[in-house]
Amino acid sequence: MEARAIRTALDVLEARSSRLMDYELTNADSAGLGMICGGRGRLLIEYVDPAAGTRPDVLAALRDVLSTGGRGWLVTRLTPAEAPANAVAGASSGIAAGGGEQGLSVERCLVDAAGNVSGDPACSLPDLQALPKMGGALDGHTAGDRPGMYVQPVGLPGTAYVFGAGHCGKSLVPILSMVGFRTVIVDDRVDFANPERFPDADAVVIPETFENAFAGLDIDEQSFLVIMTRGHMFDRTVLAQALHTQARYIGMIGSRKKVAETRQALLDQGFTDEDLARVHAPIGLPIGAETPEEIAVSIAAEIIRVQHG
Repeated sequence: MEARAIRTALDVLEARSSRLMDYELTNADSAGLGMICGGRGRLLIEYVDPAAGTRPDVLAALRDVLSTGGRGWLVTRLTPAEAPANAVAGASSGIAAGGGEQGLSVERCLVDAAGNVSGDPACSLPDLQALPKMGGALDGHTAGDRPGMYVQPVGLPGTAYVFGAGHCGKSLVPILSMVGFRTVIVDDRVDFANPERFPDADAVVIPETFENAFAGLDIDEQSFLVIMTRGHMFDRTVLAQALHTQARYIGMIGSRKKVAETRQALLDQGFTDEDLARVHAPIGLPIGAETPEEIAVSIAAEIIRVQHG
C-alpha cells in the first residue's frame, strides 16, 4: 500500500490534482494487494499548491496545535472536480481515483479546542465551532458518516505529569514520550529535575515544595498523574492534591502496606471510598516488574490501557 501511495503521489504532483485511493486488502486481483490480514483502506493524497491562499494557514495552525501539546480537529470535505488537462489517470497506479480522471476538490479547516477555525470552512461555522462541545461530532455525525466529509482528531493523547525525578521517573518519561504523550516532570530538587537529566520531557517543573506541587499545572480530563516521589509522606501530599483534580488517571507507586496506610490516612482526612477508587495503587500492570525500567514499562502499559478506555 505504501509503495502504491508513493507512485500515486508522484502522479498527483504531475497532475496537480488530489486523488482518493481505495484499497481492497482481501484479494489478489489487479485492484487488490493480496493481503491476508483483510480489510479496506482509503487514502487521500492531496496536492498542496504553494501559492494557495488559506491552505498554508491550516498547516501552520496544525503545527501550532501539535507543538504546544494542544488538541483539535481537522475537518475535510471532498467534492469531485475536473482534473487539469495534463491529469494522469488514477488507473496507472491501480487505484480508484475518485471517478476515472476526475480529480478532487479538497476543502479543509482546523478547529482547535477553543472553537477557533483556521482555513477553508468545510461546512457552516456554527457546526464547526460546536465541535469541541460535541466531542468531535459534526452536526450529529462522526468521521465519514456524511459523504465526502471527514472529521479527524489531532493532537497528543494527553499530558503525563510525573511527580518524582528519581530512577523510576527517569525511566518512565522517555517511554511515555515515545508513545506520544506530552510529559512533564515535577520535583522540588533542582539537582534531579533538570533538562539534562530529562532531555525527553516537554517541561520540567520545580515547585518550592510538594505542598504546592500543582501550582501552575493545567490539569484536565486528558491528564495522567504518576506519583513516585522520594518518600511516602510526599506521595500522600501529592495524592491528596491529585484527588481534587479531574485527571483521567492517578497512579501511586508503593507496596500494598504503604497503599493501605496511605488510604487510611486520606480517609481520616475526609476523602471517601469513591475518591480513592480513582487511584491505581500499587501502580502499573502486574507483570512482575522489579527494575526501574521494568516498572516504567508496567506503568506506561497501564496508562495506555486507561487512555484507550
